[in-house]
Amino acid sequence: MKKGKPVNSLLKGLNILEAFTPSQSSLSFQELTIKTGFPKTTVFRFLQTLTSLEYLSLDSKTRKYFLGPRVMSLGFTVLSSMDLKNVAFPYLEELARISEQNVNLAILDHTEIVVIERIKKWQILDINIQIGGRLSIYQSSPGRAILAFLNEEKFESIFNALLKDPKALPHIGVNGTKLIKKLKEARLRGYVLNDEEYFKGLRSIAAPIFNAQSDVEGAVYMSVFSQMVSREELVKHYVPMLMDTARKISAARGQPSEGVAYSGATPTRGSLNFNRAPKRASSSR
Repeated sequence: MKKGKPVNSLLKGLNILEAFTPSQSSLSFQELTIKTGFPKTTVFRFLQTLTSLEYLSLDSKTRKYFLGPRVMSLGFTVLSSMDLKNVAFPYLEELARISEQNVNLAILDHTEIVVIERIKKWQILDINIQIGGRLSIYQSSPGRAILAFLNEEKFESIFNALLKDPKALPHIGVNGTKLIKKLKEARLRGYVLNDEEYFKGLRSIAAPIFNAQSDVEGAVYMSVFSQMVSREELVKHYVPMLMDTARKISAARGQPSEGVAYSGATPTRGSLNFNRAPKRASSSR
C-alpha cells in the first residue's frame, strides 16, 4: 500500500496541540508562534478553529491558551477503553469460539459508538465494522444497549443532541418517541435486537456492560446475516451466550451481584426511568 501525502493543515493543528507540555500547560499567542515556527496568521487561524471546537480554551485574564475539554475527553476515553478492552478480551474470545460468530466490543462517544475490540471468525463475507469504526447510537444495537441504561444526566445530554440532529429525527421519531419505545424494550429484555434496521440483510444483538458503580460503560454485540441466522435462532441460541458474556465482563469490572438487573426488573443504578423522562418526549404523550 502506497504512502499517502500528509495533510498539512492537520499536521499544523496537531503541532499546535503538541506544543502544550506538563511544564508549559498554558501558552500565549506569541509563545505558540515561537514554538511552532508558523506565521502569526496561521497560528491565529488555527487557534480560532481549535478553540471553537473545544480542543483549546482561552483564559480571558491571562490571554493564554490551554488544552480544552475535548482533548481531555479523548484521552480519558482511550485510557478507560484500554482497561475495559483488556478485561473483556478473554470473554469475547470465548464467546466467539462457542458461537462461531464475529464478536465486538463498543463504547460510547457522545452520539456515536466506537468499536474498540473485535474477535473475528473466518467468514466468506465480512459484515462487521473495523476497530475504531463508528456507528450511530440510535440505530445500532450496541448504541441502544448503552443508551437504554445510561444515567439520567448523560441520557438527557445525548437525547437533546439527537433531537437537534436532522439526520436522527426520521429514526428516533417526533420528540424521540420511537427511540424511547425501543429503549423501553431493551430495558425489559436486557438486550437489544436489531432486525435489519441498520443494514438490510443484517441482524445484530447487543448487551450492556457495567462497571463497579453499576454504570453502563460499553456493550458486547454480534452481527449475523439474515439469510444464515433467523430471528428466532438468534434470540433462542445466541442471546443467552451474549448476555452471559456481558454478565461475566461486568462482574470482572467489579459490578456488584446486586447491581443492575439485565431483564425483568428496573435496574437500581446506571439507568433512566422512562416513565418520567426524557421530559421532552413524555410531555408530548
